[in-house]
Amino acid sequence: MQNKSQVQIEHRLSFAHIKYFSWLALSTAIVFTTVDVQAANGHKGPGPHYRNPGYVNQDAYVSDNIYGVKNLAYYGDWDSNRIFIIDVDNMALVKTVEDTGDGPYGIDQQGASKAYALTRKTESLTVVDNHNIENIGQIQLKHKPRSTNFNADTGLSLVSGGDKAMTSIIRVDRDKVARVVGYDELSEPHDFGGSLATGHPLWVDDHRFFMLDRAARQIQLWNPKGDLLSVLAVPTSVHHIFQSPLEKDDDIFYAVVEGNQKERISPSILRFKMRGKKMVKTGEVILSDYDPELLDPAVMGAHHADFHPDGIHIYIGSAEGHVFVVNKDSMSVVTMIETGAGSGHTTFAPMRNLAFVTNHNDTYMTVIDTTDHSWLKNIEVANSASPDYKSQAHTSGVSLDMKYFYSAASHDGVFFEIDMESLEVSRTLYLGGNVLMGSFIWDGDGVNM
Repeated sequence: MQNKSQVQIEHRLSFAHIKYFSWLALSTAIVFTTVDVQAANGHKGPGPHYRNPGYVNQDAYVSDNIYGVKNLAYYGDWDSNRIFIIDVDNMALVKTVEDTGDGPYGIDQQGASKAYALTRKTESLTVVDNHNIENIGQIQLKHKPRSTNFNADTGLSLVSGGDKAMTSIIRVDRDKVARVVGYDELSEPHDFGGSLATGHPLWVDDHRFFMLDRAARQIQLWNPKGDLLSVLAVPTSVHHIFQSPLEKDDDIFYAVVEGNQKERISPSILRFKMRGKKMVKTGEVILSDYDPELLDPAVMGAHHADFHPDGIHIYIGSAEGHVFVVNKDSMSVVTMIETGAGSGHTTFAPMRNLAFVTNHNDTYMTVIDTTDHSWLKNIEVANSASPDYKSQAHTSGVSLDMKYFYSAASHDGVFFEIDMESLEVSRTLYLGGNVLMGSFIWDGDGVNM
């Protein structure tokens, strides 16, 4: 463990320049972006495939379980200690996995065999066996868990801290913490996005990863040995880092700067490059600059950004109720779309030229025509909404045949299906509880690249 003040000063690099991999690959055969994690790490063998790279570890192609269910959704109950396992095709509850730690939030897939339930109210996470679909134990941590990022090539998973700016590196084959890096002290961020100490972690390659220290307003580059290699200061806390699926240079990254309402700092997207031995800022687009008379940073705040399938445009939601479409090359906002309160994640359905926007504090989702970045329709999915809770889940999924969209009305405890032809809610499944986030497991037979 390191002293924070010393580490912030001493962050010289001592590693050779390495060719950096991209987590994103473009599928021209099926016309939507997909990620083969093992191939992205240089491994050509069989293994799970991941979709929607903006959603870390949420979608996997796996189909083997004792129930014979091909397409599954996992959602945690934030208000309890259980996980709902859903048969997506039949809109039926397969099983409830009980006795996790309190507050299961994300249920992240860690390869074909297991998922980790991130119980954010405990200093542990719960391991779920994907074949038998059962709780097979907990991994004790030195911090509360926030999010994971699995590296299929090394078999290591990053678990970032919920209450401390720390990252645990776990050997997934043994479900054992190999090392903990960061600062063993409680962290109190004050920017938009809540009290979580870190953002989503991300492997840069097999030897380096990002940790997002939200209170310090830093993007930090670490290695698995526990060495802080480089630090990039950012205007406010950063939620996550992502890349374009068409990026020619795989050392270019984009960061979602969340903003600060009290300090009137607008959310933004920051672009940076791995140059030699450090991270170098190469551009930033400040969202409120698009229309300063209309847009007030005191009510804005960014939660998530996702790349349009063209690899050029970025969709980023803001709390006041807009999605901004950003051109990554010019780093400018090309248009702004009216959505709903708490606008956050965007899920693309490229075969349909549609995008579904999650409005976390509203009763409806917003559908966008991605051919011209225009508003298409609002679809009512929740019975109620409030600034005090999430009405809609972070996790959504699109069926492999591009016919149906799936998500959950979190506060209502309802899993729902939208028919992408009619753009209406076609089926619902009442679960109860407060289902905020999870993962989808799809039957990838014949789809894997």
